[in-house]
Amino acid sequence: MSSAAPPAAALAAPRAFASVLRERPYRRLWLSGLCVNGARWMDLVLLGWLAFQLTDSPFMVGLAAFARSAPLMVLGPFTGILADRMHRGRVLIVTQCLGLVAALGLAAIFGAGRGGFAPLVGLEMLFGVLWALDFPARRTALYALVGPRRVATAVSLETVSMQVAKMVGPVLAGIGLARFGPAPCYLGVAALYLLGLLVFLGLPARIGGPSGRDTTSVTASLGAGFREAWGAPTVRAVLMVTVLMNVLFFPYQHMLPVFAREVLRVGPAWLGALVAADGLGALLGALAIAGRRGFLPHGRVFALSVLVAPFLLLAFTGVRWPWACLPLLVLIGACESGFAAMQSTLVLLSAPEASRGRAMGILSACIGTQPTGSLWIGFLAGSIGVAGAMALNGAIALLAMLPAAWPLARRGRVGAIDRPFEVP
Repeated sequence: MSSAAPPAAALAAPRAFASVLRERPYRRLWLSGLCVNGARWMDLVLLGWLAFQLTDSPFMVGLAAFARSAPLMVLGPFTGILADRMHRGRVLIVTQCLGLVAALGLAAIFGAGRGGFAPLVGLEMLFGVLWALDFPARRTALYALVGPRRVATAVSLETVSMQVAKMVGPVLAGIGLARFGPAPCYLGVAALYLLGLLVFLGLPARIGGPSGRDTTSVTASLGAGFREAWGAPTVRAVLMVTVLMNVLFFPYQHMLPVFAREVLRVGPAWLGALVAADGLGALLGALAIAGRRGFLPHGRVFALSVLVAPFLLLAFTGVRWPWACLPLLVLIGACESGFAAMQSTLVLLSAPEASRGRAMGILSACIGTQPTGSLWIGFLAGSIGVAGAMALNGAIALLAMLPAAWPLARRGRVGAIDRPFEVP
């Protein structure tokens, strides 16, 4: 990896982003995604804090996270096929409308004083189903709008959107919980879904639908998708690492409410700040990735990100001063950004056009394995404490990912798909 990028490289990210955002259809898709991601991150912080407040049990927090994320694991491959066979724009309209309804339902329940663990988790499962539908449809719609030449830049810009939402959403949720309570916070979630829907209306016609009539059975389509994915060495490595990251690394995020209250002895406002620091790091990471024009192989960034992140998590678990946690979470977020951007980019570039949604569905199923990790870390936290549970998971994640990630880190290029970002 070159360390002597020309001065023009510093301007690559703004130029690349501007060239994509100048296109009105993509700009509307991006703004809609920003609103949906903001609603999602508000909801995740609300879920974690309310589940712990209602049950006082780390395991029940993990169970709530399991219920929220399980639909992605179970439905991911099928929703990927749906993205290939149905009109993606209509799928995204349905998911945003139902997200609005679910958020209003939670606001009404908590506003009436009937908020409890069961209704909270029940409606959160609906949010999980909607996310399982949204992920492959939104990513394939992105590809349809920008094409293969600019997909890496578009995915990085999408990552920027997600991380801005990860900064703003948790802060709003934390301050809202501390000052107003859960019902107004869920009204805020509903408002974000409504705004995203209004921005998106009229766009579906530009996204288009399936490329052709597919008469293959769902079972055969799933089998073909898994064979294609497993047959590509780089994609196979991405999928394996994705499972390990989601089972062993990312569940620490679900335990942040427990860590904030039990270890750092702080309230929901600080919880929002901790999650926002992670989002700030991921935002800076996404901008840095897009700014390294022609000098950043996808596979190497992916591998180094997933190998450094567990070290940082181990350091984080040893800190007891809230202010010292913030810079560590910024660094962790930067690694998460490298992982997330390269993960989707590698899969999108390697998949044939007719099965791109199917490939993203398989990736979403791998992402959806996080619920098993949520249950596991909840059990560990109840047994050995939340800090010990995070540290143990981080150590296991590092050892487990090393065989798959290290070959990618050693090579500057990984096959034909591992090429530098292109800036038009």
